Amino acid sequence: MSRKSRLKKKSKQKLQKRFDQVAPEVEVDEIEDAETDDTASPTEKTKVAAGIKESDSIIDEPTRKLISKDVRMIIFTLIGLALILVVVRILEIKTDYISTFGDWLYKITNIQTM
Repeated sequence: MSRKSRLKKKSKQKLQKRFDQVAPEVEVDEIEDAETDDTASPTEKTKVAAGIKESDSIIDEPTRKLISKDVRMIIFTLIGLALILVVVRILEIKTDYISTFGDWLYKITNIQTM
């Protein structure tokens, strides 16, 4: 087994452990008791409510950060590609560089058309 495949296997196992360690769900009766209890402070009530919202998500915080990082990278890549296309289009309109490059590429690759 190569080193690369061993590393992939280890990362998959780590990811599986993260999903297996999902926080236990809080019962609705306990939440209602905490909300109706007058002695509970407002911060405790919000912690209980936040506990419900966190347990509803199956994605833990480190994974969520990695996903948001990947989404940002995809957005920046798409913006970069759009800018490149705009620049190429402007060059095509204003100059003859793009068509001469296309002719040169056609000759070099020796494309045969029927």
